[in-house]
Amino acid sequence: MGASADEIDRQINSTRDQIDANLDVLERRATSGARRVGMFAAAGLIAGLAIAGAVYLVYRKVRKPSLADRVQEMLPDAIADLPDEIKSRMRVRPFKVVITDRSEDARPGVWEAIGQRLAPTIVSSAVGAAVTRAIRRPSGTEAAETARK
Repeated sequence: MGASADEIDRQINSTRDQIDANLDVLERRATSGARRVGMFAAAGLIAGLAIAGAVYLVYRKVRKPSLADRVQEMLPDAIADLPDEIKSRMRVRPFKVVITDRSEDARPGVWEAIGQRLAPTIVSSAVGAAVTRAIRRPSGTEAAETARK
């Protein structure tokens, strides 16, 4: 006729054991996959932050501060923190400050004027020559070989 209750019970238990085993395997696979994805995500996040930090540092190093930024840094806090009303008046009309000395004694002599014009050229030539010589100077092993010849 039909299967006995014990046989049906054994088949049900056998099927449950197989299903439990399969579920355990699937859980382990999901756990290891999630762990792997987590590691990749953490590595990507760390790499992204490192790259963003490096880009920021290079940007700050390369970016030349604007004239307004440089002037702002040079000004004392009392001038930099002026009320908004005074700042708005200053923006309307730009102003220029020129300091001159109109006395006859302020004019440089002939030799002084020549020195003021030639000094930058002489200094830049001397520095260029010194740097060129320092770059061309052979290292220790090359100097020894040059001395032997």
